[in-house]
Amino acid sequence: MGGLMLDYILLNFLFILVGALSYFAFGLYKNKHSKLIIGVLSGVSVVFCMSFPFTVFPGYIYDLRIIPFLVALIYGGYGAGGLVAVTLLLYRFYLGGSGFIVTTLSYVPIFILVLVFLKLRKEGKQNILFGMLFSLLSALIVSVWSTIQLQHDIDHHEIFFVYYCVILTVCSWITFFFIETMRDNIHMRDEIYRSEKLSVLGELAATIAHEIRNPITVSKGFLQLLKSRTQNETDLKYSILALEEIDRAEAIISEYLMYAKPQAEKVEKIDVKAHLSNVISITEPYVTSKGHIVDSQLEDLYVYGDSKKLTQVMINLIKNAAEAIEKNGKITIHAFAQNNYAVIEIMDTGIGMNEEQLQRLGNPFYSTKAKGTGLGLMVSYRIIEALGGTIRVQSKQGMGTKFSVLIPLQDEAKQ
Repeated sequence: MGGLMLDYILLNFLFILVGALSYFAFGLYKNKHSKLIIGVLSGVSVVFCMSFPFTVFPGYIYDLRIIPFLVALIYGGYGAGGLVAVTLLLYRFYLGGSGFIVTTLSYVPIFILVLVFLKLRKEGKQNILFGMLFSLLSALIVSVWSTIQLQHDIDHHEIFFVYYCVILTVCSWITFFFIETMRDNIHMRDEIYRSEKLSVLGELAATIAHEIRNPITVSKGFLQLLKSRTQNETDLKYSILALEEIDRAEAIISEYLMYAKPQAEKVEKIDVKAHLSNVISITEPYVTSKGHIVDSQLEDLYVYGDSKKLTQVMINLIKNAAEAIEKNGKITIHAFAQNNYAVIEIMDTGIGMNEEQLQRLGNPFYSTKAKGTGLGLMVSYRIIEALGGTIRVQSKQGMGTKFSVLIPLQDEAKQ
């Protein structure tokens, strides 16, 4: 390939990276219309890529347009992908030439295949692999159709198609790797910020509790002394009442500390299946009273932790799921092993949440419920973190929410 062709390939790649970088650098991922923005940025990248192609055969334009097209489909969904597809085809028709037929025949099946993939995929590093595979598949389809359409002999065109497949695959790998890395960094940064907030809250709670407990301890000691010395029944009755109220105050302070900094009181081996079955039996009357049903699929799993705290987390999540469903809904609970973790998924058919609500989940005093305080979910996050695990949330407005609780499977706990 000549130097001019290489220049245009690098220019195409620059257009793609600038679009992806703009999305993260300017915080556009925080916008409630983030998926539409992905479609617009990808559409602009497609237009620029097609405006500076590397033309090898007369009437046949080659570029890296498939990469932003795939980015829009995989990260923006049907709407963003459809917007870019229409932009791509209309602009290719405007450019003219017989290559429009090749473009249509090549990209329509890719669009359909990616839509199927979106139904089956799971978030994460799979996007890099599938992005590469779809880019390679696109290059192969374009090459086949171009060969069929060419009506005259062209020397070494097979070599060019090999180059094109390699270049497209490598560029797509770099692009999707960059996007996934940026997403991981943003997620990690958000987790650090949230942990810092909770850490400050924990320190404040510990300080307040310590200052309050000192005078309470002194008062309790004197009341116990008076109780042991008094002979008057009335004074004895008052002493007992005062001690009971002091004990209640200490319990409230302990609960306050648990909200800020929950710790496992008793670490033991937990049978996840039996534990969840017990939690479901406890919460099912509450769920059914709201007109919903519970479905569970539980595998035999074992983890180490405080069973009472884990019960608190599960009850809170199931209760939240039931309250998120308006009427005649369903709560599905799955428990299975994945990558050395016990994964507990709690899915509901409720109203769902938008991106802004998802980002604020787990923060103190934030709740999507009118009378909620957000402390229950905050404690749930802290308890699972204390077990060395994490909570992940996926939601879409009108489509329900899925909470995934991941707890490490210890070596001695595996079966």
